[in-house]
Amino acid sequence: MDINARITRIAEARNEELIALRRKLHEHPELAFEEHETAKAVSGFLSKLGIKFRAGVGKTGVVAVIDGAKPGKTVGIRADMDALPILEQTGLPFASKVPGKMHACGHDVHTVIALGVAAALAELRGELAGRVKLIFQPAEETLSGAQAMIADGVLDDPKMDVVLGYHNWPAVEAGKVGYNAEVVMASADAFDITLKGREGHGAHPHMGIDALAAAAHLVSQLQTIISREVKPISPAVLTVGELHAGTARNIIAGTAALKGIVRTMEAGLSEKIEQAMRRMLEGIKTGMRVDYTLDWKRVAPALRNHKPTLERLLKSAREVLGNENVCELAEPSMGSEDFAWFAEKVPAAHLRIGSKIDGLDTAIHRANYDCNDLAIPVGVRVVTRAALELSSSA
Repeated sequence: MDINARITRIAEARNEELIALRRKLHEHPELAFEEHETAKAVSGFLSKLGIKFRAGVGKTGVVAVIDGAKPGKTVGIRADMDALPILEQTGLPFASKVPGKMHACGHDVHTVIALGVAAALAELRGELAGRVKLIFQPAEETLSGAQAMIADGVLDDPKMDVVLGYHNWPAVEAGKVGYNAEVVMASADAFDITLKGREGHGAHPHMGIDALAAAAHLVSQLQTIISREVKPISPAVLTVGELHAGTARNIIAGTAALKGIVRTMEAGLSEKIEQAMRRMLEGIKTGMRVDYTLDWKRVAPALRNHKPTLERLLKSAREVLGNENVCELAEPSMGSEDFAWFAEKVPAAHLRIGSKIDGLDTAIHRANYDCNDLAIPVGVRVVTRAALELSSSA
């Protein structure tokens, strides 16, 4: 039996167990840095396989290493574990039992795919050259878990030669995988603005300094950065998602707080947008008499594939699934992914695993989201084969 057939056999044998575990995790979602029970489930599964692991990495993350029988490279495989603060509305028999929390992005599926890979590699140690490092990461949804694990030393002991990431993708047919040749996802820069005016009676506006009116002007003005200062062919999005101001209908608001996020793909573009925002705030300060503070934070860089690593990943995917089931995607996503922090440090490749459910109109981060279970065995087969391929010295 060739290696692809052996991997398929192992994935099929584990499939029922992995689906059951996915549904258990789905019923008990945990938010960023709260993934205590999820981490326990991961640790328990690894323990049964006899795989050594460390828990509590980056607060609630788990890291496991599988040593092969031959010398070779170290391949990292990252899976995220956290859920979202969304009230589930799927009607599934295994729907979330925790009000206001839901696996609306499929991280429950990502977790069990990595565990399936662990099970497959445990059986295939004799074929594994080098080692595989499994990274079960918390807090991807807040774009903070990767950095927490890096700060805890996840890149070391052992150092990785390459690292793989993946995400289920409802726009891709189940049974297939998709990829982007270069840029996969956008960078994310968060900004917090406070405008400081002076409260006053609504009947006497000339005696106050209206921070709410300044905020209204600013929200509209900020959009001209994208429409008039960024090249039309350069992807960029500026979103003000929160605006809080005022305490009563007849009081001039003395302060206004805005929170938002900027997403770009080109190197250096987010810095230019920040400079433009600061210039506009200086204008608002002069024109509308408000003081301001701006806190700008780089949350995640753009996620880019390392071409040689991606090519070997795709070679493995085609061997396992056939050429017709590996497709290049038409465009990258303007969403962000903190796997990009790993990709900045280690050659990386990222794959989309098809998770479409025919007849279900949904997308990730929706209350009605569900992930096709077929993504689990497909993910296990492709990622296992890629780990064997990339750990070899060739």
